Amino acid sequence: MADTRKLDEVLNRFDAALRQFEAAVERQNERKSNEESLEAAAEALRLDRSRLAQELDGVRSKANDLVNTNQKAVGKIDAAMSRIRAVLHSNSGG
Repeated sequence: MADTRKLDEVLNRFDAALRQFEAAVERQNERKSNEESLEAAAEALRLDRSRLAQELDGVRSKANDLVNTNQKAVGKIDAAMSRIRAVLHSNSGG
């Protein structure tokens, strides 16, 4: 009877240790899964950053083109206004 009781105690301790081990393995698996998720999220962010940098370069280029076009247009408008003033001035007898 005492031997049976000791055996039951040993089996209970073994069962408890096994449950602790299984819980530890599960926690480790969850950590690995979380790390993999974080790595995937970091990679997605790197790809987004790269794409956004390319888009920003394109927008800057278009902005520079617009500035240049605007400067040319202002120059042409100023020249046209000067010619119109000259014509008006010459027609007014000046």
